Amino acid sequence: MKIALVLALAGLVSYFGIVLFVIPQEYSDVPTLEPQPIFDAKISSNRINLGDSFAVVVDSSNSNDASDIQIVSIAFPNMTQIGDNVEIVSYDFTQSPRYVKTGDKIGYDYSGGTKSVLAQYPSIEAYSRPVTPGARYSVELKVTPDMVGNFTIFVKTIAIPHATEYSHYPHSGIKDHQNEYVESFSVMVSQ
Repeated sequence: MKIALVLALAGLVSYFGIVLFVIPQEYSDVPTLEPQPIFDAKISSNRINLGDSFAVVVDSSNSNDASDIQIVSIAFPNMTQIGDNVEIVSYDFTQSPRYVKTGDKIGYDYSGGTKSVLAQYPSIEAYSRPVTPGARYSVELKVTPDMVGNFTIFVKTIAIPHATEYSHYPHSGIKDHQNEYVESFSVMVSQ
């Protein structure tokens, strides 16, 4: 009877030891995914006349690991609303592009939505989910500025999970209203 009790107790100790120490260690050894998004943006003209339009084409890709989501954001800091000034000509992302209006609640500082801020200007977000390594997606916009002067566009891409500084592109430079790095493009609009 004592031997059976000792064996049962030893079995329970072994069971709980494995459950509490061995199995959690196996789960914590799972490597973190580190997607690396990048884009190439092209503006059809850097000088136009008021009333004319120009094209913005953003080709994005992902390398290294898969990502749950990859977002390409094209923002318009000179505008308060998009209206008829920006048209989505084409896209091949797996999800429909999302319009972000001035005042909308948006993610901040690469937090994946845990921190937020109100949008100071409009943008368009094209995104795919999931995104395998080597996947490529593109979006084309037709932009018609409604005032003369320097018209600015901000472009960035972010992969989720956001694990390292390489989970977004660009990695340095100008920061936008979300405290995230952007590449800036300008078009001079003349009378």
